[in-house]
Amino acid sequence: MTRVRDTIAIAQETHIRYLIVSMLFIASCFSYGDRAALAVAGVAMQKALALNPVKMGWLLSGFGWAYVAGQLPSGGLLDRFGSKRVYGVSIVAWSICAFLIGLAGYAPVAWAFTLIFILRLVSGLAQSPVFPGNGRIVAAWFPTAERGRASAIFNASQYFSLVAFGPLFGWLTTHYGWKSCFWFMGTFGLVLAFAWCKLVFNVTEHPMISRPEID
Repeated sequence: MTRVRDTIAIAQETHIRYLIVSMLFIASCFSYGDRAALAVAGVAMQKALALNPVKMGWLLSGFGWAYVAGQLPSGGLLDRFGSKRVYGVSIVAWSICAFLIGLAGYAPVAWAFTLIFILRLVSGLAQSPVFPGNGRIVAAWFPTAERGRASAIFNASQYFSLVAFGPLFGWLTTHYGWKSCFWFMGTFGLVLAFAWCKLVFNVTEHPMISRPEID
């Protein structure tokens, strides 16, 4: 009888943790893709907005300043309010920033640089919880023996995103203009945020998880 119960438990065991790490991979890809958008669309932006190399340097580095400055505060927010909530807000915030950067292209040239620079700073702060959040979620969802593999999956996103988004941004910029890269990231980032809300939960709260996987 015990053997039958064990067999049933094994048959009912879920593997929701692999769905979770897949969501981390996708979210991290979008995070890195958002950073790459400016690099790919930069040449077209320089021409359209009369940006000299110095101004482009400020735009490219501004994100990094804010990202670094936000690391410690974002870790505190993750601990206090939980990974799902903080990470989800992060996705929404950087997606809105991306969309607004596209709209900033319609601003007068004298204002465009300032607006985009501010939005890049906000985007850097918004994305600062991504990798602390990834580590925290993997630690909660994966046993010690599987954490190295899970971490390798989301770490691979930084390279995969360049392969996936680089050619796409080049094509969008060529055919639809540089603004389309940011509108693409903004739109699909909000779709990602919706999927995150529906699929990512704490371990014991996930509606699709089985008791054996929790154990």
